[in-house]
Amino acid sequence: SVRTFDASGRVRTEVVGDTARHYPDTQVIEIDAIRVRSFDVQGRLTMASARQGVTNDDSSELQLIGNAIVVQEAQTSPAGKTTPRMEYRGEFLHAFLNTEQIKSHKPVELLRGSDRFSADTLDFDNIEQVLQLRGRVRGTLVPKAH
Repeated sequence: SVRTFDASGRVRTEVVGDTARHYPDTQVIEIDAIRVRSFDVQGRLTMASARQGVTNDDSSELQLIGNAIVVQEAQTSPAGKTTPRMEYRGEFLHAFLNTEQIKSHKPVELLRGSDRFSADTLDFDNIEQVLQLRGRVRGTLVPKAH
């Protein structure tokens, strides 16, 4: 396992796996059966897993390969606004933890609450709240019960 900490000493990212290989010349770590827990500056948790992961030394950039899943649980802001649970699935997901972006050049599935989307590529920026799905995009929107 590898942990990184923020300036105040709180855990920022924790990466765990079955086997790891570190390559000092490229500053890359390959991890089999990777599992990740990452906290943003507001303390919100993002979890990820895959058959294999490739990360840089500070765990700020993560490539998830094989049955890749990234999950952000539902949250309520201090102002009372609720953000639904988000789940990203695919054979390849590239997560940039410091900039809160997820990208993939391979087919993906996105679950947002009860809504479901699929596409050939994904580019999501959590800070800007912009999601771009390209290629064969399909979506199912489920109306909210009143």
